[in-house]
Amino acid sequence: MAGLIELVYEKSAVNPALLHEELATALGNKLAGISTGQGKVRVHALDTIQEAERALIEPIILAHDAKKLTAGQQAEADRAAKMSALSKPWASWTAVDKDELLRLVAEKMGIGVA
Repeated sequence: MAGLIELVYEKSAVNPALLHEELATALGNKLAGISTGQGKVRVHALDTIQEAERALIEPIILAHDAKKLTAGQQAEADRAAKMSALSKPWASWTAVDKDELLRLVAEKMGIGVA
């Protein structure tokens, strides 16, 4: 049975969800997770990780842009912006505004909207 190792790297600004996706793309199931804090990224990996796989980690962390969002984070930011745009008195809403609200609610509920 494989154990875990922790590899520590210096990086102060991190979007943990995005960095996890970036590392998972490179390491696959060898990545157990990441943790961040105090200007460090801790990569938790299976101890069966190969040296060539380890060599991929630091360049990914160095290239990581904490300002970028995952697709899910971007979708949520877009939904929040749309909801914010609808924050106005009901009497000023148009039919398009009402349709947009219904679309947002349906999307949040997982109901497919064409």
